[in-house]
Amino acid sequence: MCGRYCRRSDKQRVANAFQVEADVDDLSLGPEDDISPGSVQPVLVLNEHGERVIERMRWGFKLPDRMLFVARSEEILEKPFWKDRFAQRRAIVPADSFYDWKKVGKGTKPKYEFNIPGREPFGMAGVWSPWKNPKTGEWEKTFAIVTTAPNEVMLPIKDRQPSVLEVREYSEYLEKAERPPVHLFRVLPAEELRATLVGRIPEPACEPGLFDDL
Repeated sequence: MCGRYCRRSDKQRVANAFQVEADVDDLSLGPEDDISPGSVQPVLVLNEHGERVIERMRWGFKLPDRMLFVARSEEILEKPFWKDRFAQRRAIVPADSFYDWKKVGKGTKPKYEFNIPGREPFGMAGVWSPWKNPKTGEWEKTFAIVTTAPNEVMLPIKDRQPSVLEVREYSEYLEKAERPPVHLFRVLPAEELRATLVGRIPEPACEPGLFDDL
């Protein structure tokens, strides 16, 4: 996953799809077709009362030389940077589709949009935590998306894809548990994922999503 996704659903549709319990009337949230790391986006979390709410957070932990915006599901309990975040602060990221570029050499590359027919929006597994922005020196809430190995649809394009949760798993993923729900990370079945070629477009610069020594 290179780091682009889409949310065409408005705030009320997101609230309904994820059974948000808090009022969203005052929430400023419009559809976005090309979401990139570094932007502020809505995520689903539990508040201090255990209620499901939408909060706006920045996508990606900005380090001095790169941004960490994805976490590998296979390593999330091993890498110190992700382990505590996954254990204590899980989030669900609403999306209607995500994008990636096929590796075909230099220059412009085929850009594909991936969606799950009948599930718009769907929920991508995520983690979050307060994070001090090294550029501004200010603390802000920041999230990353969890990725898995690719299925047969994704593999010809890229070797990673978002970890998509089933609707019935939303509560289990967000609620505190003695054992973090790593079992919910699975490869989305190929028959559920649809890929559509949207053109040949220069691939955006993709910063590494994970340090080997974190």
